[in-house]
Amino acid sequence: MSIAAYGTYARQLETLVTDVASGHWRRVADDVAHALNGQASAELRRTVSRADRRAAGSFFTTGEVRQSYEELLDRSAVSGRTLVIWDPTCGAGDLLIAGTGQFPLGATPAETLTLWNRRVRGHDLYDPFVTVARMRLVLAVLDRHRAVGSDAPLKEHRWRTAFPLLQVGDGLQALREASEGRGFGGRLLLNPPYGMDTALPGCTWSTGRTSLAATFTAHASAALAPGGRLFAVLPDVLRSGSRYRAWRDQLAERLEMEEIRPHGLFDDHTDVDVFLLSAIRRSRGHAGAVAWWPPAAVTTDSTIGDHFRIGVGPVVDNRDPHDGPEVPYLTAKELPGQGEMGLPLRSRRFGGRLIDPPFVVMRRTSRPGQGARGGARGTGVLIQGAQPVAVDNHLIVAEPLASGVTRCRELLKVLDGPKVVHWLDERIRCRHLTVTVVRSLPWG
Repeated sequence: MSIAAYGTYARQLETLVTDVASGHWRRVADDVAHALNGQASAELRRTVSRADRRAAGSFFTTGEVRQSYEELLDRSAVSGRTLVIWDPTCGAGDLLIAGTGQFPLGATPAETLTLWNRRVRGHDLYDPFVTVARMRLVLAVLDRHRAVGSDAPLKEHRWRTAFPLLQVGDGLQALREASEGRGFGGRLLLNPPYGMDTALPGCTWSTGRTSLAATFTAHASAALAPGGRLFAVLPDVLRSGSRYRAWRDQLAERLEMEEIRPHGLFDDHTDVDVFLLSAIRRSRGHAGAVAWWPPAAVTTDSTIGDHFRIGVGPVVDNRDPHDGPEVPYLTAKELPGQGEMGLPLRSRRFGGRLIDPPFVVMRRTSRPGQGARGGARGTGVLIQGAQPVAVDNHLIVAEPLASGVTRCRELLKVLDGPKVVHWLDERIRCRHLTVTVVRSLPWG
C-alpha cells in the first residue's frame, strides 16, 4: 500500500464533479457535502497505511481543527479583491477551501473560476493529493453557487483546467525560492509534515534531527514579504518545548504574532496536540516579547525552581555501562501513582551521579488532562531511604534546597493541586514535561 492507492478516490471525485457540473444535484448533494467535510481524510486512512501516511507526513486538516482554523482566518481582516492564498503542503486542499471562504463569487461558477484561478496556489509531492485538492475546490465553488441560487452548468474543459497553480512539487523548495525573490505578500496557509528530518544546511536554530514542521515554518516566515500573513497549524512541542526556543526567537524576529492559541489533539486519529498561529511579516526587526503561552501559564511569583534543584535522572539505561557500585535503581515502572515510597528494589551498577533521598520524582511522559495510575498530570512521588539512588532519565528529579522531607511533602501538595494541573495544560501540551517547565511551576 502507498500514496498511489489514493488515486482511486481522486477518480471518484472527478466522476462526482462531472455530475455536479452538469447540474445533477438531486442525487449527489449528500456526496458533495461528504467530499467537502472529512471524507478526504477518511479515505486517506482507508486506502493508505498508517506507516505510509506517517512517512509522507500526510494528516489532513479536518473536523474541529479545521473549524478553529477557519475562525482564525475570519478574525483577520482581508481585502477580498486582492487576496492570494498559498499552501505549500496542500494535501487534499482543506486549508485552501477554508482560505477561499472569504473570496467573493462571480455571477456564475465559470466566472468564479476565472476570478479564483490565479489567486489559489498550492504544492504537494503527491499527484493524487493535488488532484483531490483541485476537485474539492471545484466542488466548493459549485456548492457555494448552489447555496446562493446562482448555480449554472460548468463545461468540462473549465473544471478540468481549474486552479492551474496547484502543482505537484516540493513546497519547501518553493518557499526557499520565494525567500530569495521578492517574497509572498498574500496569505500563506500551513499544516506542514509533523515528522523529523535532518536540519537543513544553514539552519541557525537547530542541528541534527529536528521537526519538519519547524523547518517548514521557519522557511515560510522567510518567504513572506512585509505585510504577508502566515496562518499555521503546528505541533505544540514547537510552542512549548525547550528545544525549540531558538526557533521561537527566530520567528519573533520576523513576525508580529496576532494570535497563538493551543487547540488540543489534532484529531481522534492523530495523537499529537497542536496550536494555531496567525502572524504578519514585519518590515523591520523584532519589536518585543512574544506571548507563546496564555497569561495563566506565565509565572510571576515564587516557583518550584526557587525551592528545588530540578533535573533529569542521570541514567540512560540502554547506553550507560553497568559498572561502578551496585545501587538502588529507580525507574518509572516502580512508581505508584502518587504518594511516598522507600528505596526501589531494582538495582544496577552505575558509576555516574547518584541522588541522595529525600527527593521527589515526576514522570517525564505526560499528556494533558491526565496522569499515570490515577494521579493528576505532574503528580510527584517522594523517595525516602538511607542510600543514594540511581535515577532513570525518564524521570524528572526535584531535590530540596532546604528543609528535606518537609519541603518535599509541601511539593507533593503543590503538584497535586488544580492550579498546577491547569498551569501545565496551558503551558505544555506535548508528551514530555521539560526541566524548564517544571522549574517554572508556581509554588504555593
